[in-house]
Amino acid sequence: MYSHSAFTCESSLYFPESDKSSVTPLFRRPDVARLRRILDLNAEQLGMCFGVSPSLANGWINGTRKPIGPARKLLLLVERNPKLAEQLKSL
Repeated sequence: MYSHSAFTCESSLYFPESDKSSVTPLFRRPDVARLRRILDLNAEQLGMCFGVSPSLANGWINGTRKPIGPARKLLLLVERNPKLAEQLKSL
């Protein structure tokens, strides 16, 4: 009924090699374990700093949970500029 070639596409025509997408900063995950070491905080302190529970912060550190939404953006900002953590602690 259908030939196999009807469902294949030329990679150079539809998906050129030069246009392959790469991982953008939009999808980059912060390295929370490294950030915790840099800031010298435990899971409870990290949770208080970012306004989340200690168990969630511990999940981020262990890699069993992924920071999403505003938390991920905030972690990425603090990863770029660790001095922001001091301001977060005071809030």
